[in-house]
Amino acid sequence: MNVNGPHLANRLWCLCCYLLLLIGLTLSGAGRASRASDAALCPGDYAPGIVLLGFHTATSSVERSAMLSRWTIARDLPTVGITAIHVPVGQECAIAATLRQDPRIASAELDYAIHTADALTPNDPDWSQQWGPAKIRAPQAWAVTTGSPNIVVAVIDTGVRRSHEDLSANIWHNTDEVPQNGLDDDGNGKVDDVWGWHFYHARVWNGEEYTYIPAEDGQVTDENGHGTHVAGIVGAGIDNGVGIAGMAGGTQLMIVKALNAYGDGWYSDIAQAIVYAVDNGARVINISAGGTPSSTVLQTAVDYAYARGVLVVAATGNDGDAVLYPAACEHVLAVAATDTEDRRAGFSNHGPQVDVAAPGVDIYSTWYRGNYFTKSGTSMAAPHVSGLAALVWSVRPYFTPLQVGYIITSTALDVNSGTLQLPGWDEYLGWGRIDASCALSETLRFPGRYYLPLVVRSTSILRVRRSGR
Repeated sequence: MNVNGPHLANRLWCLCCYLLLLIGLTLSGAGRASRASDAALCPGDYAPGIVLLGFHTATSSVERSAMLSRWTIARDLPTVGITAIHVPVGQECAIAATLRQDPRIASAELDYAIHTADALTPNDPDWSQQWGPAKIRAPQAWAVTTGSPNIVVAVIDTGVRRSHEDLSANIWHNTDEVPQNGLDDDGNGKVDDVWGWHFYHARVWNGEEYTYIPAEDGQVTDENGHGTHVAGIVGAGIDNGVGIAGMAGGTQLMIVKALNAYGDGWYSDIAQAIVYAVDNGARVINISAGGTPSSTVLQTAVDYAYARGVLVVAATGNDGDAVLYPAACEHVLAVAATDTEDRRAGFSNHGPQVDVAAPGVDIYSTWYRGNYFTKSGTSMAAPHVSGLAALVWSVRPYFTPLQVGYIITSTALDVNSGTLQLPGWDEYLGWGRIDASCALSETLRFPGRYYLPLVVRSTSILRVRRSGR
């Protein structure tokens, strides 16, 4: 008679019951975690959608596997008993708290960020009112560079208030042009374009009706405020004891006015403005404006810039619909907007052309009346990216637009889009929210003049339009 048979059967029955209990506890924890969406977000700087688990040494491999079976593993370090799991963005704190109650778990914590000790905290008095640069870790990037005066960022917009206390020192001026002598001293076809140029359509009476005809002059004063606000985000002085800190406060700001006092303009004005900016030395062009129809005229102007080593950055739009033009053009870095919690701003347009996202809600910047003002929009997100591009080019001026775009997209933080769990590229936030510190670190890794990424991303800055993800 086999006396071990009944005892073995009992042991197996007990083990099965125990495993069922474990699975029940796990599913119960999952239910609690799934209801954690209303919990408050965790404070601090941490990787969104990640929780780090540490198991007790007494936890068997079977128990560990059972515990992890309902989670997607992001990274496993079995030699030290640590596993990183994917969790819904915004629920990291609640899920970690729930998992800490599990007897198999020794620790459950967020994947907090770690930074080099070096960072430039600017002495600008209104720095505390700017959440955007801090969120994207600009102070760490500023430890590398605050921007080179050899890099010019053109702001194609409603003009800029040149006398602003935080902008005046960084305004580009045409040194080859003699002010107010009525001559085209530099031979570029623009008379007295000392501070940039103004492209617009004049409303004229043709004898029968009013019509709009192309016109231009040297008047670049901002009569709306939008352009001055955008310019401050890009290039307000950094650590100058005045106002705010721009993304690339050591660079120059070229004023190209193509929108009127109401913020309106025409495709042909934008196209001419792009060509002017390129021909007069801009390396980055920021366009925080857009229209609905596609346009060969805009694409031709963008191609002109791209072929000459100039990066065009544009806002996707603010009606929650399809990406506007020129952001939807090929060879343009299209920028969506995020809020303080790295969620997509509800107004931010989306579509297959979106490349990256940047802060665009309640952004404090320079203003045309008074000194500072708060605005929201993808118009505010785009200049964060333009400023970052200027920082990259300040360190590696021989990079191509393709390389700069790759640096920015490849180092973006994949924060997904609110409650939509879309790892990798998605049409709402592209490759994610930009990270200035990572972008500059990646830039420094490649000192070679001929560096090209071995694996390029399918961004709109390339000719491939979302053929793969």
